[in-house]
Amino acid sequence: MNKLIIATGSDFKYLKKIEPYLKSLESNSNFDENILVFLSDDDLTLRSQKLSLAKQSPSTVKALSPINCTQHGEFIFAPYFDKFNDDDVIFYTDGDMYLQRNITDEEREMYINFKDGDVYIGYNASPTDTLDDEAPRLSYNGTMFDEFNLDWKSIKIYNTGLIAMNKKTWQKLANDYIPLYPLIDKMFSHYAKQQWLISFLINTKPEYNVI
Repeated sequence: MNKLIIATGSDFKYLKKIEPYLKSLESNSNFDENILVFLSDDDLTLRSQKLSLAKQSPSTVKALSPINCTQHGEFIFAPYFDKFNDDDVIFYTDGDMYLQRNITDEEREMYINFKDGDVYIGYNASPTDTLDDEAPRLSYNGTMFDEFNLDWKSIKIYNTGLIAMNKKTWQKLANDYIPLYPLIDKMFSHYAKQQWLISFLINTKPEYNVI
C-alpha cells in the first residue's frame, strides 16, 4: 500500500519559528511518516521519535529561493527520500502552521490513490485570483520572456503553503521548475515568486491535474 507522508523544511535560522508546528505533528499526526527537511551542512539531532530528519545540503539545490525554501520540489532529491516509492504521496507544507487533527480514513483513502500528475493544492486569495493579480504583489518589473507570454488573467494562482502529490510528480515538478527559475528571478523581486512559477506550471502543462 502507498505511504502517506507529511514534510516541511527549514534552514538553521528558521528552526525556532517552526517548533510549534513540529510539536503539532508529534501530537496530532497519523501520517505514515513526519519529516523535517533540514537545508544545511550543519548537524541536527531531533529529540522526537515521531519526526524523521532528511538532511539536504544547500549546495545541491539548483533553484534556491532567497529564503532557502524548496517547496518547488527539490526537497525530493534529499537522499532520505530515496527509500520511498514513486506512488507514495507526500504533503509538503510551510512551517508556520499547525496540524489540528488526525486525517480520517476517508481522507487517507483519497490521498493514497493520487495518480501521476495529480496536484492537491488550495486557492490563493480566492478561486478567481490569477497570476495577473499576483504579479504586482510580487513586485513584477515588467520583464517578459517567451516562456511566460500567455494570458495571465486566465491562469489561476494557488497557495503553495500546502501541496500534495506522489513522489514521481514531485520529481517532475522540480525538473520543470529548475530551468525556469532564473527567468522568474529576473521578473519578480519578492521571495514568493516560487508560488507564481509553481502555479504557472501546474496550470499550463497538460501533464498536471489540479484537484
